[in-house]
Amino acid sequence: MLLRLADSAASPVAGEPGTSLARVVSKEERARRKQLADDYLRAEQAASIALLPLDRGQLESLLEHVDASVLAEGCDHARRATDAWAATWGVDLERLHVGLEEYGGYCDCEAVLNVHPEEVLEPVRMPHRCQQ
Repeated sequence: MLLRLADSAASPVAGEPGTSLARVVSKEERARRKQLADDYLRAEQAASIALLPLDRGQLESLLEHVDASVLAEGCDHARRATDAWAATWGVDLERLHVGLEEYGGYCDCEAVLNVHPEEVLEPVRMPHRCQQ
């Protein structure tokens, strides 16, 4: 890590009152920090996705079914349409509820409004490829 004194004329001792240090971070350190942040975001997303027991096609099918149901019958702030879809497809209700709640789907209308396949299943950011 490189450090540079903001006021180099008097060369004060770091940490004394009235002194300030400006940090200069190398390109390699910035890249390392960005990689750490990206790795964390991808791990967090993977943990969230693991809670949802559906693949993209199933999630899209569920949301289409629930959306049609909410449009036709309204939402009573329960999961009637979600549960009916899950029963038809043999999906574990408890895991499905936990997975939808991870993305804000606490009832049928919230599932339609808050759970988006592209946000749920696509990587947050792709890993950087160093070009040499």
